[in-house]
Amino acid sequence: MCIRDRTELTNFERVKIQMEYVVPLIKDLQALLGADEINNALKRRTRAREDSIASDKQPDFGRMAEGAKMFAEGGALDYDIIASGDEHFDMDVKRCQYAEMMDELGGREFGHLLVCNRDFAAAKRIGMTLTRTQTKMQGADYCDFRYRPARKR
Repeated sequence: MCIRDRTELTNFERVKIQMEYVVPLIKDLQALLGADEINNALKRRTRAREDSIASDKQPDFGRMAEGAKMFAEGGALDYDIIASGDEHFDMDVKRCQYAEMMDELGGREFGHLLVCNRDFAAAKRIGMTLTRTQTKMQGADYCDFRYRPARKR
């Protein structure tokens, strides 16, 4: 059996490998210390990661459609690009294999903390802000991604 090189894995495959280890650990910690305590720690960690990012990059909204394809590779997402321009990129995710995977692993109730919230730090790294009011992971019909420049030019 040949194992593919890490660079050949899709984003979804990399996240799935991570979550296969992380979800049971989080569930054990929740059982020991309480779900609220662990979930709050995950929120604090996500916020700290985002706060630690200092990006002076100029956002390149022209590359966002290609970036969306990377996260959707292998059928991981079904999405519609709602609007795209020099100062914005809006898309709605209609089907999310990341949410389905977290459901299968038994971690959907905290999946947004481990998987979805990474999107905010990723946006900041490329000079953008992300606004999202709902996610499939949390039971919504779709995820609404709205990207804008982090700073006005």
